[in-house]
Amino acid sequence: MDKKSDAKRNLILANAKKVFIRKGFAAVTMKDIIEECGISRGGIYLYFQSVEQIFMQVIETHNQQKMKEAKRHISQNKSFEQMIDEYLDKQKKRLMNLNNSFLVAMYEYRFANKCDNTRDFFHAQFTYTKNIILNILISGFAKSGVANMDADTLASSIVLLIEGISMLAIAVGVSEDFIDKQVLSIKQMILDGGPTNP
Repeated sequence: MDKKSDAKRNLILANAKKVFIRKGFAAVTMKDIIEECGISRGGIYLYFQSVEQIFMQVIETHNQQKMKEAKRHISQNKSFEQMIDEYLDKQKKRLMNLNNSFLVAMYEYRFANKCDNTRDFFHAQFTYTKNIILNILISGFAKSGVANMDADTLASSIVLLIEGISMLAIAVGVSEDFIDKQVLSIKQMILDGGPTNP
C-alpha cells in the first residue's frame, strides 16, 4: 500500500474505534463507520468488507500501539517500582473510565462469538497482554537485581486480576477505593515476587 492508502486505512480504523467505544460491537453497522469517517460506501469497501473485519483490525492496531508503548516505557531509565507504578496507574485510569474504553466492545464480541476462531483470537489477546507485562517484569527484575522469579506465572496472574476487575467494573461498577486497594495488592504481589506459593 502507498502512503495515501495507509493514511485512509488508518483513518477508517481510528474512526471505527470511536464508534465501537461509543456503541459496543453488536449495534455497529458499516453505515455508522462510514458516517464517522465521512467517506463513501465504496471508499470503505476498498479496504474492508465487514464490520467484523474492521473490528479485528482495530484490535490488532490497538495491540501494536500497546506493545510500542511498553517497549518505549521499558527502554527509559526508570526504577522497577516506578515502572510498576506507571503501569498500574494506567490500568487504574482505564478502569475508572470504562465508558471511553474499547474493552466493552471486545467482551461483547467474544461472548457473542463462541466459535474456535474467536476463542483462538482471544487466547492470543491474553498472551499478547501477558507478554507486555512479562517484558516489564523481566526488565524490572533485571534492573533491581532480583533473580529466579517466575515472571511468566506472575504476568498471567496480573492479567487475570486486571481482567477480573474489568469485568466486575463493567457488570456492576466499582469504586475508586476498591480499585486502589486492588492495584496496591497487585503491586505488593509484584514486589514480593509473585503469587503466594503453597
